Parts: sequence; structure tokens; C-alpha cells
Amino acid sequence: MTIRALAALKVTTAGDAGAAAGTADTGRVIAGEVLGAYIDYASQPGTTDVTLRTKGTALPSYNLLVVTNGNTDGFFPVRASPVDLANAAITNSHAPFVVADELEVSVAQGDAIADGVVVHLLIRD
Repeated sequence: MTIRALAALKVTTAGDAGAAAGTADTGRVIAGEVLGAYIDYASQPGTTDVTLRTKGTALPSYNLLVVTNGNTDGFFPVRASPVDLANAAITNSHAPFVVADELEVSVAQGDAIADGVVVHLLIRD
């Protein structure tokens, strides 16, 4: 297994100040474990929401990471809460999300700016 950083997902936001939105995707299927995401905000307000999700090309779409009302650059570990065979949560345990799909970053409630949010993904494949 190899740990690598994907090329940056650059989201250009459009719309009114505090209500601008945009999306960017990997453009190809990513197969492996998503370990984390570094989010780089470019002069965005503290109301900015960032969501990392699968696009749902093979399976239904699901969220991997949701950061609401943020504008501070940082690394965010991406962790799933595992469940047992009866679908009951396993407490005090977290695991990376396993994906086999395109990934998408969406931004909402930001300001309009080219490359307003840039997300760098750390993947183990």
C-alpha cells in the first residue's frame, strides 16, 4: 500500500458574498482509503461550509467530511465510525473511509473567488 497526496481540488466559488458556492471533483475514480484532507481557505468568511463526498457513480453518494462555518486552514482526519454485524456502533473506534468512486468537494456560504477553497487529499491505495 502506498500513501500519496492527490492533486489539489480547487473550488472556484460564484455568487453573492456569504452565499457563493462551487464544486470540484477528482475527474477519475479513487480506490483506496481516504486518510485526511488539508483545507486551504482563500479569504473566505467564517460562514463557509466545505463537504467532501463520493459522487455516487457506482454506489450511492455519501459524505466523508463536513466542515461547517469554517475559514481556518488545517488538516482534518477523515474517519468513519465502524459498526458491528448488527449495525451497532463500535465505541471508541474509528477507521479511514474506503472508497471506490470519484470524490467531490462542494463549498457553500462563501465569497465569490477563483480557487476560493483548495483541498488536498491524503489517500492510501
